[in-house]
Amino acid sequence: MQSPQTRAWWKEAVVYQIYPASFKDSTGSGFGDLNGITSKLQYLRDLGVDVIWLSPIYESPMRDMGYDISDYRAIHPDMGTMADWERLVEEAHALGMKVIMDLVVNHTSDQHEWFKESKKGGYKRDWYIWQPAKEGKEPNNWGAIFGGSCWEWDEVSKGYYLHVFDVSQPDLNWENPAVREAVWDVMRFWLDKGCDGFRMDVINCVSKEPGFPDAPVTDRKEYYQYGLLHRFNGPYLSRYLKEMNEQVLKYYPDAFTVGETPGIATPEDAIALVRAGKPLQMIFHFEHMYMDIEPDKKCFFHRDWKLTDLKNILGKFMLHMQEHNGWDSLYVENHDQPRILGRWANDTTHRVEAAKMLAIFHATGRGTLFLYQGQELGLANPGHWTYDELRDLEEINFYDAEAAKRPPGADMSDVLAQIQDYRVWNLANELSDPKSPLAFWKELLKIRREHRGLVYGVFEMLDWENEQVYAYTRTDERGQYLVVCSFCAEETAWKCPVASGTLLLANYVVSTYEEGGITRLQAYEGRLYCRTL
Repeated sequence: MQSPQTRAWWKEAVVYQIYPASFKDSTGSGFGDLNGITSKLQYLRDLGVDVIWLSPIYESPMRDMGYDISDYRAIHPDMGTMADWERLVEEAHALGMKVIMDLVVNHTSDQHEWFKESKKGGYKRDWYIWQPAKEGKEPNNWGAIFGGSCWEWDEVSKGYYLHVFDVSQPDLNWENPAVREAVWDVMRFWLDKGCDGFRMDVINCVSKEPGFPDAPVTDRKEYYQYGLLHRFNGPYLSRYLKEMNEQVLKYYPDAFTVGETPGIATPEDAIALVRAGKPLQMIFHFEHMYMDIEPDKKCFFHRDWKLTDLKNILGKFMLHMQEHNGWDSLYVENHDQPRILGRWANDTTHRVEAAKMLAIFHATGRGTLFLYQGQELGLANPGHWTYDELRDLEEINFYDAEAAKRPPGADMSDVLAQIQDYRVWNLANELSDPKSPLAFWKELLKIRREHRGLVYGVFEMLDWENEQVYAYTRTDERGQYLVVCSFCAEETAWKCPVASGTLLLANYVVSTYEEGGITRLQAYEGRLYCRTL
């Protein structure tokens, strides 16, 4: 067994992501707000949450639901006031919880005063990335994540500005030291006010490939075709993050940091950013989120996948991090993705059982645990939306792009059926139901707190080639934990290769005979065992 991992509060934490606009409306406006979040803090603490992560709450035109920031030091009026934020943090801290913010600093809104000044050609011109036309055309062939070109012509200043995402989100020029210092000031502002850390939005996009060369076109359309790696993971990324640590984070040693890093495809790439928790404690990679989607359809159309695909992604990431002093994030849902229940399991005939199995699978891996709002309720993807009900910019752009490929008035129901969003299932019933997914999550998180081997124990995959059962062990000096999860819609035979021990939690009633040696599993069955070594 390997030597024990260095302990840290952020490794043991349960982080709960809140998308404020859809979480809790305290005013009847139809828009979630900070006071609504504050009213649910005790619920979150009772669930077992240690940290709440707020998706953007800053002043914004809301073109991209707050990820287009027009003032980093102001609260969006629909969400409340700075006094409301301060009360939220104060009450969270009183309950023993921390609050982290979304740090969105690859780009701003085009309504930010910095960009307005940049367009005028003033002293902030070089705060954004401007390029002249190249032979009468755009500077290169890079495509924007939300569709179309990465470049937008500005007639007033006679130049193209870069926007890796939406046209309303111009990219900051991180090669300019003044831009980096402005970002450090924003971080200090919130940390000094009581913020406990940051989730850093697309942080590996802040360094682009120098010279902006054309990207090779491949057969992977739209999202990948113009070279994701040309827009992400530039050569100065590590330097910028080390400077962030030297200028800001080292003065706040308890601050929480997780970086969102699309395009980090291998654990070897990831380890450079998170070894020993510096400059980032962990990252969000996306390989398991890409596993079941069509490359040219983003996250809205799904393709067949195998359980070994998932093992070869998550299992290998965990093993590599374990061997090289790195740490993982454990997430299966967020604001950018459809609910996992209908993607990896079953949200109809075995909804409750599948939700509980996925909970065991999710909460017992090696890494810090992240829950997305409503995941603890076993929420599924809604099946019926109209175009007018869409709010997410990526969904709207995707729908419009698909509609443009069809004749006017063509049926778009298949596209709407694939676009997923958020809906409350039935919190009131689950609070009073001891067999609900919510009750199961509470018990599971209690077990995780009491059995730190589920956090720090050595990870080892079992039966790598099995396409129905995902199983692994976590082992520390006190004992061994066995996690067994069936991803099969029917009963399946499976012979466990290790001794099981005492059953801690399961989503079905398990007979005494089955506890002694697992030979079969019911549809979407999940079990967690512990035995003393």
